[in-house]
Amino acid sequence: MNIQNIDADADFLGGSTSGSYAPSNKRRNLNIHLQDVARIIWESQNGWQYDDSNATTLPLAKTTLVHNQQDYSIPPTAQRLEGVIVKDSAGNWVKLKPFDIHDVDIALPEYFEQAGMPLYYNMVGRSVELYPKPSSAYVTLASGIGVYVSRDVTEFAVTATSSSPGFPVAFHRILSLGMAMDFVNDPQHKQSLAVQKDRLEKGLTRFYSKRSVESKQQIKPRSKKTWRQYI
Repeated sequence: MNIQNIDADADFLGGSTSGSYAPSNKRRNLNIHLQDVARIIWESQNGWQYDDSNATTLPLAKTTLVHNQQDYSIPPTAQRLEGVIVKDSAGNWVKLKPFDIHDVDIALPEYFEQAGMPLYYNMVGRSVELYPKPSSAYVTLASGIGVYVSRDVTEFAVTATSSSPGFPVAFHRILSLGMAMDFVNDPQHKQSLAVQKDRLEKGLTRFYSKRSVESKQQIKPRSKKTWRQYI
């Protein structure tokens, strides 16, 4: 479904028209429900990381390393960090391991105090801290650090008509159902829409939780070392 189809479906489901449901309100509500769909996908995904198909680049951001500099900001569009890589002096990419400050028994400023080849990273706010700090003798500075991220979805402008949401078409009606729910006032009508939307959202959850068929399903105990999401 493209945006024009979704708008028309929202009118059909909610009994609205372009006159009673302003295009600006439709687009605002569509984008709100689009963000909610992305949240459901990020919470459900297994193995195959979700990225909006409307994006024109890979979800990998690179920047220059600075000798003896420890912290590096992640892109403003990043919702979650998936991994960090650093290029060594020979030009080979090395994957860093995350660590939790609760795993370190000494003060962080004393942890890997000497600059060298980064081995670990820690997230603080919207920055990645490298341990040890990079040394120009051990790393390639130019475009020497890369971060894999789950990034924001591409929101749609009021004028958008032919574009389509960047997730499977079988679940696009989640958006029009949500838009219709925002319009209608009758409680029974709203509840009927909510039931349909909930059914599709559960299907979306099942789809993304099993999308990587070769990944083994594992049950892991909850602990303090779960990944933190940054908004």
